[in-house]
Amino acid sequence: MKKLVQNALFILTTIAGLLFFMAFPRLFSLRTSGSEHIDIELAALLKTMSATAEQLFKPSSWQFLESWYQETVIERYTYSIEIISVSLLFTVFIGSFIAYLFMTLPYSHRSKVKHILNFFGGLPDLLIIFLMQLVLITLFREFDIRLVNMYGLAGKEPLIFPMIINSFLPSLFLAQFLIKIMEDEFEKHYILLGQAKGLSKMQILFVHLTRNIVPVVSIHFKTIIYLVLTNLVLVEHMFILDGYIQELYNLMMTPGVSPAKILFYVGVFMLPVILLERLVTFFGKFVGKARGLNI
Repeated sequence: MKKLVQNALFILTTIAGLLFFMAFPRLFSLRTSGSEHIDIELAALLKTMSATAEQLFKPSSWQFLESWYQETVIERYTYSIEIISVSLLFTVFIGSFIAYLFMTLPYSHRSKVKHILNFFGGLPDLLIIFLMQLVLITLFREFDIRLVNMYGLAGKEPLIFPMIINSFLPSLFLAQFLIKIMEDEFEKHYILLGQAKGLSKMQILFVHLTRNIVPVVSIHFKTIIYLVLTNLVLVEHMFILDGYIQELYNLMMTPGVSPAKILFYVGVFMLPVILLERLVTFFGKFVGKARGLNI
């Protein structure tokens, strides 16, 4: 019963959030044309939310399947999903590589690596993207070296570069998270017992420690998924990529578009992301229970 109530509240709050998001611009209005003074129009906001809800639950406004099945929409959708999928693989590989490499370093060098990770992890996404653009453009202009194709032009959409950019900061975040968990785990008794038995550091790290941190990492991995997803918005915009984010933008800028259509387009895009997040969380809880961990 408790789970049923939670799911019902989740659905209701999601719909309410969507309605508020669509009607939010109507909350503000200028007093006169050209005026710099803004009035708060709560009544206009509620009226717009009510009208949007009426359209949302009106079956005649649900004619959107034909437009979504167009070839261009499907291509944009698959392109964005491909970027997200490979970016997640890059994130797991790079973040894990950094974390495990960190744990093999001498203690005297670890603080320096932490400072470097904290520095780059604290930089804004836009600054990272801009610096990478600057480096690649400088290499091409000064030395005629083109490492990757950066921009989506003439119908040719790049793959490798957007995936690397999309996974850069999430990789650092994952590495920092893994390092913190691993350092805490190394203080536990089973690690000391393994060292006392003469097990090598690599065996302890890659076998025993890894099995114990998998449940915790899996449950918190949803943060990484949504970091990659939010970075995709910046990447598609800054590199002129003809992906699904562009399709959503065009849809929301279309006057008089049905709220049900917007909900469907967003829902189709978020469905595989939510399913992946649920699957990873379920896997983490399953492994945790199998190992007797209270998660």
